[in-house]
Amino acid sequence: MSLSRLPLLLLCLWLTACDNALPPAPMGDHAALERLADAYRATLQVFPAAPSNLPPAERLRFVRQVFREAGYDYDASLIALAAHGDVEDADQRDLADLLLLPTRGLSNESLATLYHGEGLQAMQGLRRALKP
Repeated sequence: MSLSRLPLLLLCLWLTACDNALPPAPMGDHAALERLADAYRATLQVFPAAPSNLPPAERLRFVRQVFREAGYDYDASLIALAAHGDVEDADQRDLADLLLLPTRGLSNESLATLYHGEGLQAMQGLRRALKP
């Protein structure tokens, strides 16, 4: 392939990726949680260990795969739930628990090793909102 076609190929790949962008998981939607639970079980079959036995970066990769498998975007879901701010509903709490899975055992300072920018702010806000 000639180099002159490379920009066109990159543009096509980018447009394809944009068209395949996944939505955030709907908040308070029990059916969405059921899809996530099914995807969680399916993803367990692919990973070498249970999420609790994985290092934080691998837990994040695991959870992102769960969301993708269910048809949702992890990062968009995290930002949407954090922006919503209210996690009193049981379904929203379950969604928050799944979103927080990669951060179990991590200090607030260590969050920056996994999250950046808007995702980091969303995770910090969600953790504050769920503190007892």
